[in-house]
Parts: sequence; C-alpha cells; structure tokens
Amino acid sequence: MSEQLIIAPDVFVTIRYSIFEDGQSTATSGAEELTESYVHGYGQVFSALEKGLEGKVSGAHLTVVAEPDDAFGDHDAEGIFEVDKEGLEGSDELVAGEEVVASGPEGDILMRIVEVRPDTLLVDTNHPLAGKRVRFEVDIVEVRAATDEEIEEAQQEAEDDGPCGCGSDHAAGDHAQAEGLIQLDPAAKKKVLS
Repeated sequence: MSEQLIIAPDVFVTIRYSIFEDGQSTATSGAEELTESYVHGYGQVFSALEKGLEGKVSGAHLTVVAEPDDAFGDHDAEGIFEVDKEGLEGSDELVAGEEVVASGPEGDILMRIVEVRPDTLLVDTNHPLAGKRVRFEVDIVEVRAATDEEIEEAQQEAEDDGPCGCGSDHAAGDHAQAEGLIQLDPAAKKKVLS
C-alpha cells in the first residue's frame, strides 16, 4: 500500500470548511459550509489555515483557531465612511445590514450598509469578522500533486495580488478612500455601486 500524500508546498488541496466567531456555535452568515481548492504554499488561503493544514492528509478533520492577523485582519475605523446618496440609482431601496459591491478606481469593494441617513449611506468596508478571533472547522477532501499549470497559476496569483487581495498594491484601508461611486444595480444579489 502506497503512503498517503501529505499537505506541503506545491500540493493541490481541496477543503470543506465553516467559519465561526471563536466561542460561537453557529457558523457565520452565508458561510455555513465553503469549499476551497488551492495549491499549498502560495498564500491562496488564510495563513492560519495554511499553517494548520501543513502535514495533514486527505480525510482528516481539524479545528484551526486564528487571531485577526491570520484571518480577516484588524477592524479599520477608516473602513467606515459616508457615501452621498445623490446620483446613486436605487439608493432609496437600501436597508441597514444589506451588502453592496462598489466599483471604484481601485476595483470592486464589498460594503455593508450600517445606516441609511436622509442624504447619505454610512457604509463599512471591513469584513464582519475583522478584529475577531475565528475558528475554522475543516474537512480535507482531496490532497494530490499539483500540475505544473496549477503551480504556475498559483505563482502568478501570488505575484499579482496586493496586500488586500484585490490585485492592487496598496494597504487594505485604502479602499475607504474610494471615489466615483455612481450607480446601484438593485437587481444584483449583492447590489453594485459603480
């Protein structure tokens, strides 16, 4: 019987996982069970997951607890700001708690509506779990040697992605400075500001 391949750099991995705020028993909204496939060693998954999965094999289950720096980052107060409603088609239909995608000069930005005000929207670009300790419950579905093409693609993604993962070389908080938000798409699952 051949030895089972372990998770190490240049190994293709598929995992199924749920994310919990540490100490909570229910998964975060919209993330009850996620599936992710990636090439290990290129920062394509949270650093805490990558560290926790190292050396594991297909079929294993593990729990990984991550501090903010290894998961969704610190909560950035500059990520909460007002957007003028004037000229935003569909802005009158928005409610607090709803998510919108804004298209700005730096690319797409996911924002949550914190408060609907008479002339503005108070939005938050932070992930709901930013600044919080989280727990990943992970099942390893597949572990196999990555193809040369998969490794090359992972290397290219690692070179292209900026610190926030949007593809731009800037600090994650720079999204708070987004300008030129012009249009809402009320038909989109996550509304789009552009």
